[in-house]
Order: sequence, then C-alpha cells, then structure tokens
Amino acid sequence: MRVNNLLPIYFSKNLFKNLIFCLFAAGFFIFIIDLIELSRRITKTNDSDLLLAIELAILKLPGMILEILPFIILFASLSTFFYFAKRSELIVARASGISIWHLLIPGVSLILIIGFLTTILIQPLVAISTYKFKELEAKSIRGQTSLITITENGLWLKDTDLDNNSYRIINSLGFDRNENYLENVIFFNHSESGQLISRYDADKVFLKTNYWKLENIWIYKNFEKVEFLENKEISTNLTAEQIQENFAPPETISFWNLPEFIKIAQNAGFAATKHKTEFQSLLALPFFLSSMLIIAAPFSDRFIRSESVNNLILAGVISGLILYTFSNVIYAFGASGNIGPILSAWSPPILAILLGISAIIYKIGRAHV
Repeated sequence: MRVNNLLPIYFSKNLFKNLIFCLFAAGFFIFIIDLIELSRRITKTNDSDLLLAIELAILKLPGMILEILPFIILFASLSTFFYFAKRSELIVARASGISIWHLLIPGVSLILIIGFLTTILIQPLVAISTYKFKELEAKSIRGQTSLITITENGLWLKDTDLDNNSYRIINSLGFDRNENYLENVIFFNHSESGQLISRYDADKVFLKTNYWKLENIWIYKNFEKVEFLENKEISTNLTAEQIQENFAPPETISFWNLPEFIKIAQNAGFAATKHKTEFQSLLALPFFLSSMLIIAAPFSDRFIRSESVNNLILAGVISGLILYTFSNVIYAFGASGNIGPILSAWSPPILAILLGISAIIYKIGRAHV
C-alpha cells in the first residue's frame, strides 16, 4: 500500500526534475545558436556588436522555448521512463499491482498545471519579450519601424515620404475587405522635424501601386478647412504586403489581451483569423503538453524488455516530431482560414491523447495474452 501511494509521486518528482534539466539544456543550446546567427546578421548590416546580439538572443529565447515546449516535455517523459526502467522500478510497480494509469495520473496532472500556468502567466511575459525582440530586430538589423497598429480608435499607419524625408500618420476607422479600401481616413502630414503641416480627411482611400488614391477629401491647414477635392493621389512606398507583414503578430499579444484585440480588429474590418487560432491554441496548450507524456508512456514497456534504448528514444522522438509537424500544419491551415480556429487548435492534442491511450491499452492487452 505504501509503494502504491509513493511510487506515482516519486515518478512525478523525477519527471519534474527531468523537465527542469531539459528546459535549461534546451535554453542553453538555443541561446548559443541564436547568438551566433544574430551576430552573423548584425555583422552584415553594422559593425560587430556583441552586446546587441546578446540582448536580441535573450529577448528571443522565451519565445523559442515556448515553441519547443512540447518536445521538452516529450524528452523529459522519455528520460523519466528510461530512468525507472533502468532501476527496475517499473517492474516493481507492476509487481506491486500499480498500473500504468496509476503512474500516469500524477504526471499528467503535473503537466496540466504547468500548461495552465504557461498559458495564463508565462505566455503574457513571453509576448512582451517577443514584441521587444521583433521591434529591436526590425530597427537594428532590418532598419525598419512598426508600420501598423490597431486600437479602439481604429487602424494607424506610418508612411514615410523618402523624397523630402517627411512622413504622415494615417488613421482609419475601418477596412472594407470586399472592396479593399480604408474608410473614414485622416492623413496627418508632418515635416521632417515632426511639425504638423496639414491634415486630409477622406471618405475612402485605396492603396494602389506606389500611390494612395483618396476620394472626397477635405484639406485642413492651421486647423481650418481650406479646400475640398473629389480625388487626390499621394505617392507612397507602402505595399499591401508590408502592411500585412506588420500587422501585430499573434505571438506578441498576451493571452489576456487577445480577445479584446480580436474584437477591435474585427470592428475595424479585419478577420484576425491568425489571432483567433493563436487564442484557441493557447487554451489547448495544457492538453497538448500532457499528450506528450501519454505518447511517451507506451515506450516504457519496451524499456523494461531492454531493447535497443537508442532506437526506442529515436522512435519516441520521431513520434513527437510527426505530431509536432502535424500540429504546425493544422495551425497554418487555421491561421489562413482554411479550417476553423477551434478545429485547428484542438485536433492535435485530442488526436495525440487518443493515439497514446490506444497504444497503452494495446500494450496492456498484449501483456495479458
């Protein structure tokens, strides 16, 4: 009875220790690889700046760890099962009448808790870090600044006139996806020094190749209406692709802020499909992480039989890789709007859990034959 109670808890403690070790090991290797790559990119555009490369690598690290967290869970799970098999503790568990389910429940509960904490507490911090990384990388390496922001006051764009180094801030209350134009638009035209020169209020604005086409425009100077035009063209270097690329990436928005962002984006005329998919994926994350432990469990039986450990670990990693790839493909379909966000986010963990449970039941059935 004592073994029945202690062994599952002991298993969970070892799983947690292996998880911490894998987390730090993965973080160290990711940091070194990113540091080398970022240093190479910085050297191409600027003088070598090691401090900038370190700062970028540190800011990028949390997002990368969150991205590969399922793999980290899988490695930690396989390591724990191997450790127990090597010490014959899985045999002891069987001899004591402890089923694989009894062993798994505390471990699954532990990973579920870690998953929920990751979604509600860690991801918001990761989003801040990722946003700062993308902003600093764009500015210091690619020489770009953020072009687009969406707030409760609508869509905001920054457009630079390279001919005279002036710039304009563009505000639109909405975007018509069917006709592909901005509506209720205000152009705030600034000099190079930042002084407001004029303001254009237009009913509609179309983004054409190398120019904006404005319709029904009131022109303001010194805060007074001075002229009305039916049409006006303004040169621009912006493209629809640039605007799309600079639309706030889902990974830079906190889990808690995503619902409000989605609402604001939809009110402004944007589908926000990527952001809906990201939100559902964060909700499903605890279950996807737990599925990694369930996927690893069927291999414990083979560890006991002392088959080739390297082959077994490779098989476990390949299983996780297939699931991870499937998850990314389904996520891409969801983000592009080809399938619904809920189906995109929840099908990988549900499928993985069902496959893992089926494999465990099959192993138990064979053991009793």
